[in-house]
Amino acid sequence: MKYRDLDPGLVKTYVAGETSLFPKNAELTVTEIGRNEIDGDGYVNYVYRIQDGTGHSVILKQAKPYLKHLGKGVAPLPEDRVWSEVDINLLRETIVPQYIPRMLHVDRENYLYIAEDCGRLGIMRFGLSRGRRYPEFPRMMGEFMAKCNFYTSELYLDQGVHKELGRRFTSPEMSRIMEIILFLRESFVEDYKDEPEPGHKAISDCFWDKREARIELLKLRDVYMKKQECLVHGDLHTSNTMIAPGPGGDMKIIDMEYTHLGPFSSDSGYLLGNLVYTYVTWFYHDEWNGPERSRYREEILGYIAGVLSEYARIFRECWDRDVKATFRPYPEYREDLLRTYLRETAGFMGSQICARTGAFAETFDFDVLPDLDKRNRARALAMTIAYALIMRRDDAQSPGDITGLIRRCAEDFHRRVP
Repeated sequence: MKYRDLDPGLVKTYVAGETSLFPKNAELTVTEIGRNEIDGDGYVNYVYRIQDGTGHSVILKQAKPYLKHLGKGVAPLPEDRVWSEVDINLLRETIVPQYIPRMLHVDRENYLYIAEDCGRLGIMRFGLSRGRRYPEFPRMMGEFMAKCNFYTSELYLDQGVHKELGRRFTSPEMSRIMEIILFLRESFVEDYKDEPEPGHKAISDCFWDKREARIELLKLRDVYMKKQECLVHGDLHTSNTMIAPGPGGDMKIIDMEYTHLGPFSSDSGYLLGNLVYTYVTWFYHDEWNGPERSRYREEILGYIAGVLSEYARIFRECWDRDVKATFRPYPEYREDLLRTYLRETAGFMGSQICARTGAFAETFDFDVLPDLDKRNRARALAMTIAYALIMRRDDAQSPGDITGLIRRCAEDFHRRVP
C-alpha cells in the first residue's frame, strides 16, 4: 500500500483495515505514547498504543524522516532505520526471547511495525524516580547484555558472518548522532536554542573547561567508533527498559534502532550512567527520611555492581560452552576482555552523564526535583562523578571499584557542598 504518515486517527483506520490483530467490530482507541502519559520519552519516534474494549492492546511504531521532538525539516533521519530494529528484534529473539517484545506485524512501505504491548511492566526510569525496587534487574540485564554481546561476536560467529552483521546493521546517520552527543560538547552549544536554567551552564562549563577531561573523552570516542566487537543496542537506558518491580519480575528491552557493531562495554556504560542519575537524585528527593533515602541509594549501587558481576558470570558461561575452537585454549584472553570491558564501562558511564547533564538536555531524573537549587546540586554531583569515572576508569578492577568511586565522590562532594 502507498505510504501514509500516520496520526492517531489514521492509526485506528490502518490497524482495523490492514491487520487482523483485533476483531472486525472492535471499538479501538489510540493513544500517542509520550504525549499525554508518562510511559515513554517520545523524543525520536511516533509510538501509539491501540486498545480494544477488552483490554487487549498492541504497540505501533512508525519511523519518520525527522526527529519527533524537533519536528519536520530539522535533524533529518532515515525512515528505514526501523528495519534495523525489526531485524535485530528477530535476531535477539533467537538469543534471549524472554527479553524481547514479540513482533506481530511489519509493513515495509509504511516504515512501521506492530509489537506486543509491554506497558504492563512499566518504564524503569519512572519507577526509579518513585523509589520502586527491582531485585531481579541485575540478573536479567546482566544476562541480556552478556548473551547478546557474546553470540553476536566473533568469539562465537564465523568471521564472515560477523562481518556481514556489521554490513547489515550499519546506519551512519544514527551512529553519527551518538558519536557526537556522547563525547563532544560543541554539538550541544551550537545547536541549543533555549536558555538553560540559571546555574546549569556554569555547572556544565566547570566540567568542559577541564582540558584533561576532553582529551579522555576523545580517547573514549575513538574506542566507541573503532571497536566492532558485537552488535550493541546503541541506546540502552532506563527509559528503554520495561520491567516489573518486586521479586520474580519480567523485563523487556525496546527501541533498538541504533543497533550497530560496537564495543562490548558501550551498552553497559550507557545504561549504568542512567543509574547514576537515580543514585544522585535520591540525595535530594523530599520523599522518605534520610536513612530510607540512603538505603535506596545503596540499593541502586547494588544494581550497578550486580549487573557488572552477572555480565561477567554469564559471559564466562557462554565462553565455556560455545566459544570457537580458535579461542578455547586461552581463558586468559577472556579475562583480559572482561577487564577491558570493566574499565571502558566506567568511562562510558561518565560520557553518558556528560551527554545529558553536561549539555542542557531534559533529564527526567533531575527534572522531578521541584527546587532549582536541588536540581543544580544534583547536576553538579553528577558531573563530579562523571569526571571521576572518566579520569579514573583504568583503576576499575572490580564492580566494587566503580561503585566505591561513586560513593566516595558523593561523600567528598557533600563535605564541600553541605
